[in-house]
Amino acid sequence: MESQANITIKKLQEKIELLQEEIRKCNNAHNTIITNLMHEIRTPLNGVVGFSEVIDDPGLSNDERKQYSDLIIESSYALLNIINDVIDITKLQAGKYRTYRGYFDFNELMAVLYNHYKPLAEKKKLQLFLENVMGKSLAVWSDREALERVLRKLIDNAIKFTKEGWIKIYYSEDENNTLNIYVEDTGLGIPVEIQEILFTRFTSQMVSQSRNLGGSGIDLSLCYGIVKVLDGEISVSSAKGSGSSFKITLRDYK
Repeated sequence: MESQANITIKKLQEKIELLQEEIRKCNNAHNTIITNLMHEIRTPLNGVVGFSEVIDDPGLSNDERKQYSDLIIESSYALLNIINDVIDITKLQAGKYRTYRGYFDFNELMAVLYNHYKPLAEKKKLQLFLENVMGKSLAVWSDREALERVLRKLIDNAIKFTKEGWIKIYYSEDENNTLNIYVEDTGLGIPVEIQEILFTRFTSQMVSQSRNLGGSGIDLSLCYGIVKVLDGEISVSSAKGSGSSFKITLRDYK
């Protein structure tokens, strides 16, 4: 029977072929995207290749073999996520990214995110706050899956780059039929000089391999593109060493 690791690697190969096809279709795909992608995939790819080479060693115990198999799967999924993100970035740049809008309960979505990330935050000894989500529903007209994807990336980054303190997610409504969604943290913060290119670094700038700049660039480039397709805006307020506050603004959300 085929192992889970081999099945995952096959999925990975299929995604790489799809990515190559999407990049060929996207006439305005910059060389920067390809170069940055190479930087992004290096670590998980090394994990897949390295552990694949040793997993068939007859001298390994069953426990060691299981451990290496799990690491191959973990690295493969990390690589799959990167490739999926880059595929969608090329679609966004080519104007081919599709959204499917409808009404959904935004308070329910916020509760789902909170319940998912609370244990992950607590594992790092961080506090996760969900503010001003009432017991009643809040009907929002948008693409739930796309908006959830953006919020997950923002919360993931907030947890990743916060060593101590808290992460807070909340929203506000105003009389202009505008929904403002916030993800705040007490993390590393983002230097002012980086903030100007923060959301387009992956597609327009060489991405630094330093993880002290608020992420690699791929997550925020994707967030920027998706929010723009949703007719919204995304912005950041931050200072190095003083945490960050990301804000998503959706107009005409009802």
